[in-house]
Amino acid sequence: MSVIALDVGDQSIGVAVSDPTATFALPLCTIKRRSKAEDVTEISRIIEERTIETMVVGLPLDLQGKPGPQAKKVKNFITFLKRRINLPVIFIDERYTTQMAGRAMIAMGIKRGKEKGIEDALAASYILEMYLKKSGDD
Repeated sequence: MSVIALDVGDQSIGVAVSDPTATFALPLCTIKRRSKAEDVTEISRIIEERTIETMVVGLPLDLQGKPGPQAKKVKNFITFLKRRINLPVIFIDERYTTQMAGRAMIAMGIKRGKEKGIEDALAASYILEMYLKKSGDD
């Protein structure tokens, strides 16, 4: 069962996928936001190509763990996406995943500002890793 993870931002959507056994999280790509319809078309294509069975979405929470304005935007986008895609959606607290991705890029010698697409896909892979670890603990 493959799983997809999305890190939904205003400018881009980081995408990561699991291997077929849902053991490993792999950064896949970053979708540059154009319109909701185009974004959904691209996500749908990835889901169909990879036989995805579950979608994990990073939910941006504030430092107290409460959803803020960006979390509302993410949920609105996912509501729009679910009109076209019939998959279970699991929201995961995504706090600090972008910072973790940035640190990983620095450790690899990749300049953050220049390679924003890599950072978003890496953040999505951290979101997916958290889900896989949690579901493996059950």
